[in-house]
Amino acid sequence: MKRKLFFNIIIITLILCLLSSCKIQTPEGYGEAIVAQAKALNYSEASEKISEASGLAVSAEFLKDFGDEPVKSLLEQVENGSYTELSWLETLGYSYHVISDMLSGKIDSKNIENRGDNGKDTFSFAFVGDILFDPDYAPMVHSYEKGGVINCIDKAVVDYLNACDIFLINNEFSIGERGAPLKGKTWTFQAHPDRIQIFKDLGADIVSLANNHVYDYGLEGFADTMYHLKNAGMPYVGAGMNVGEAAEGYYFIVNGIKVGVVAASRAEKVYFTPVATNNDAGVMGTYESERFIKAIKVADEQCDFLIAYVHWGTENSTVLEDAQKTMAREYIDAGVDAVIGGHTHCLQGMDFYKGAPIIYSVGNFWFNSKTLDSCVITLNFDRKMNVQTTIMPLKQQGCETRLLSDPEDSRALFDRVESYEPQGVKISDSGVITPVSR
Repeated sequence: MKRKLFFNIIIITLILCLLSSCKIQTPEGYGEAIVAQAKALNYSEASEKISEASGLAVSAEFLKDFGDEPVKSLLEQVENGSYTELSWLETLGYSYHVISDMLSGKIDSKNIENRGDNGKDTFSFAFVGDILFDPDYAPMVHSYEKGGVINCIDKAVVDYLNACDIFLINNEFSIGERGAPLKGKTWTFQAHPDRIQIFKDLGADIVSLANNHVYDYGLEGFADTMYHLKNAGMPYVGAGMNVGEAAEGYYFIVNGIKVGVVAASRAEKVYFTPVATNNDAGVMGTYESERFIKAIKVADEQCDFLIAYVHWGTENSTVLEDAQKTMAREYIDAGVDAVIGGHTHCLQGMDFYKGAPIIYSVGNFWFNSKTLDSCVITLNFDRKMNVQTTIMPLKQQGCETRLLSDPEDSRALFDRVESYEPQGVKISDSGVITPVSR
């Protein structure tokens, strides 16, 4: 009897609710949960579509690590036809090339260094020219009196270089204790392996060996140079026991962007330094551009931004060689995004080609006792891969390198650089380099 009465009450209540347009209440958020479930991302379907559009084998499990919203945004761009390689960086925070390295396992390769996220909106790649650690020459002799090389470089400059995310310097000497000076060569340089620590004190992350002094002590000294740099954990580019090694690029990943650097030399009028071949050790040469351009094309396929660091030009002259002007453009046409030159022991002019900066020579950094203009060139990258090029004005004098902190002195150096051929840039008072309108 009680059960029948209970059911009757239920029926009457339902009828009253219908008659009065009564809404049955559901738990809070229940409706939203049903809608969300209906819109849940199908990772398998997303994987198929994204893989087809990008040419990468992107698994569903790989995509899940990034979460729904970034993947939905990437998928939306694929579906509406707005997808480009830049879409990866915009949505997942890693460039197409970094994603490709993650998927293939190449990200752990010996020539790729993942620096992660620096916590800033930008990151920086700095470059300087020649440095010399041979104990028998004036700069090192002076450093003993000053208590070390670090005291011969302006502290503000050292602090700046250490603060840069990546810093490359030219290793203009052999490293080791073996070999003998090349016969007939006027200037030959060698430094003890413990001097590599000076590079680290200065903040260097990588050195270039593509120059005309790395082979000063023959094959033994050359091989020892590479051995000691490897042993000290200092990466290098531009030299090897064969052309394959000499041509190989080195890559840094910062803020999800992969930047590469390759290096080559065409510095000598009389050849003492061998150019690497398939079977012979030496530097990466660019006396003719074919082999270096091949190396550039290989490196360009592996990174978002590629820099060519080249040892070339006529020493102590601001007049450019025709080969510098021609080859810089050939490099850019082949895939280089910036050309940074050295070797001349003086600053040379600057230019832009197809939006890529060409710094023909950064001059000495700390190399001899002459009084010379010098500089730090920095490429500053934002998170969308826009790049700004800047110059820090320096003076090498009395075996020391100092920052030009007086605005009049720095402006005078900028004006000199602007006047050098091909007169292709304007430099702001703050050191920002931009192309001249033509």
